[in-house]
Amino acid sequence: MDGRVLVIGAGLGGLTLAHALVRAGVDVRVYEADDGTGDRFQGYRIGLASPGLEALRAALPERLYALAEATGGWLTGPGLLFDERLTELSRDHEGPPQGALATDRQVLRRILLGGLGDRVAYGRRLVDFAEDTGGVTACFADGTESRGEVLVGADGGNSAVRRRLVPEVGLADADLCGAMGRTTLTERFLRLVPGRGTMVRGPGITLMLGPMRFGREPSAAAAELSPGLDLPYRDDYVRWVLLVPPGHPAVTAVEDARDLVLELIDGWHPDLLELVRSSDMSAVGRSKVLDRPMPPWPVGRVTLLGDAAHLTLASGGNGANTAMQDAVRLSARLAEALEGERDLSSALGEYQRDLLERGNAAVEVGKRAAKRFVPSDTANRGEVTL
Repeated sequence: MDGRVLVIGAGLGGLTLAHALVRAGVDVRVYEADDGTGDRFQGYRIGLASPGLEALRAALPERLYALAEATGGWLTGPGLLFDERLTELSRDHEGPPQGALATDRQVLRRILLGGLGDRVAYGRRLVDFAEDTGGVTACFADGTESRGEVLVGADGGNSAVRRRLVPEVGLADADLCGAMGRTTLTERFLRLVPGRGTMVRGPGITLMLGPMRFGREPSAAAAELSPGLDLPYRDDYVRWVLLVPPGHPAVTAVEDARDLVLELIDGWHPDLLELVRSSDMSAVGRSKVLDRPMPPWPVGRVTLLGDAAHLTLASGGNGANTAMQDAVRLSARLAEALEGERDLSSALGEYQRDLLERGNAAVEVGKRAAKRFVPSDTANRGEVTL
């Protein structure tokens, strides 16, 4: 048997689960479809609220949690709303929930990979699994197989595990298209993001700016707090996202998101144009959501976690926070069952009920939050909450 628990997907949720299981003394193996040669693009800055941070603290060794907290930046200050000429329209002083932390997604993933070593296998794309009374066999595209007592699908919105386990649930277009980039935070751009975030509303399009101010530069912090863990050097930056109508003709056949964005914001304030022009990374994509709420599935030796079960629109780290909560709760139930304290079926049934309640609620939170950012006409310039 390769591991008592097989985790499919080495994203934030799957790696959090792996750490929580290791901490509980449960043998675990993680299988990732990527080849492991570089950081996959899944965005830049994300926000971790108290539930996500508490889950990380429960799962990670103390040195890795300290590193995650040290490299993050506490979200403080007002959320601002400007028009395209940088005239201030409103200011939200309420602020984010106390204890909310901005973190770089790639840095956080590297931290979560720390200490797992050969428990993580790359280039292993799941194509099928077979469950029997004694365990689960995972079958991969390279012809290899792995066997465990439980298999967890933490393989994201396009989950191969979900397609096999709950085939009636597919993906639907969210009618939300966005271009995203990252620009080093210079003196010129500081005034654009004096608080936790800024929204710029122009005619029919919305540009969102989020500062990533590292508490400590990641590579230097790792050298002190977790020697041997290699983190990339990162300067503070502004993450920008331009939401555009999905049917806009400029959205198709885009080679570089900067070209699309500069075309769409032509005539905006020069600082906004330079912010986009100076970006060192960019991408464009269209959001997908599950085409219906996730229903219950027969409880067996296979379950789901994170976006595989509750794919939510990106909003304030909603998906990451929920996935990390999934991870620590599933770890607790698995530890009880695999150590003989309770029946595996009842443990996974309890986890599934909790997952569906929280996960489907998180999807609704994402939908409501997205309505604040959907492109609107120039007359719709209300209050901002970031």
